Amino acid sequence: MGCNYFDRPRTSSSPPDSRALDNHRNSEHVNSDSPRSPVGKDSPCATSLQNLGGIRDAELAKHYLTHTVQTFAGGVIFEDQSDMWRILIPAVALTCPVVRQGMLTLAAICLHYESSPDHPGEPCLEYLEAAEAHGKIFVKESRQKLQDFQEGLNTQDQDSLLACSRLLCVLGFAFFRTHRQNGTTLADPAAWTWLHLLRGVKTSYAAVVEAGRPVDEMFIKDVTPQLCYPRLIPWTGVDCKNPCFRYVQQSRQGFIDALRSTLHGDWSSLGYQKTEDLGAAINFLHQVTEQICSQQLQNLLRTICTWPAGIPRGFVDMLLVKSPPALAVYAHWLMLMVLVEDLWWIDDMGRAGIRDIIAICSDADRDVRSLLIWPQQILDVGRKSADTVS
Repeated sequence: MGCNYFDRPRTSSSPPDSRALDNHRNSEHVNSDSPRSPVGKDSPCATSLQNLGGIRDAELAKHYLTHTVQTFAGGVIFEDQSDMWRILIPAVALTCPVVRQGMLTLAAICLHYESSPDHPGEPCLEYLEAAEAHGKIFVKESRQKLQDFQEGLNTQDQDSLLACSRLLCVLGFAFFRTHRQNGTTLADPAAWTWLHLLRGVKTSYAAVVEAGRPVDEMFIKDVTPQLCYPRLIPWTGVDCKNPCFRYVQQSRQGFIDALRSTLHGDWSSLGYQKTEDLGAAINFLHQVTEQICSQQLQNLLRTICTWPAGIPRGFVDMLLVKSPPALAVYAHWLMLMVLVEDLWWIDDMGRAGIRDIIAICSDADRDVRSLLIWPQQILDVGRKSADTVS
């Protein structure tokens, strides 16, 4: 990969101009049959050279560079984390059609959630159509990139891999928001697509580590942030006056103790493997919750997301079949997602998920229903007011 942004000083860097992205797109279109072109005429990415969904690529690129990146600036401390959205992704998009698709998808869905000038407060459906058109191509191609990386076919292309990994995670959450608005609940398989996308990134990282291949430092920070900061400093993004944060901070020992007590009591009859998977998920939830409540972290959302990325595969399988014990544990993780509900791509994922679980488990055993007291109570804690896109 020609662009290795993190190998260069950042003091004078600036994001590419949207006209450069559009001009690069046009030059590729003219030379798409060239053997040196990154997009061949038979490649699925060939459609990236068109204005999908009736929205010009240049309009989406401009919005990404001037507005979308600003919505990611509030939850970071270190410059390199902000630079990934502001500089790395646009720079890689100049030469990587897959990343360009992801960048345009993110811009389109961000525009979708901005108020329509004709109908204030209503999402712009034309941008959602453009996001879906770009997104279908991006998800297919980026997952292939992750698979190639996992199999060692291209371990040097870590700039584009890093860009794809972040875009996949955020877009998974953003499209899940649209699914919820269309009536999707946790009872529907589509409600778990974001989880598969997020875990796919972690799987690639694990495969590389197991194979003993070198991994770029920024990719490690991106996938396993809890491993990379031996000197953590207080993160000011958690508002101690936020009633939701105070509730989690004050109740965490109670719900963790209750989960463990039920694990060793009523859930012990589930069998060895299920009990092990539930126990691992609870222990990891305890670790993540403690780190957040101590406020010794670098990025709140990425710390929260280490839990779904690191839970055992067996626990994921239990979630997919709507096992009440697994859903009860998951509901307590959703309490952490309530802390980031002001992010436009997250929105009400925490509260909506908790309501779904309460409904699904309404006829579950008493041990499960009693554990849902803590998630249910956070539904009554006031939501912070914020614009959909700040």
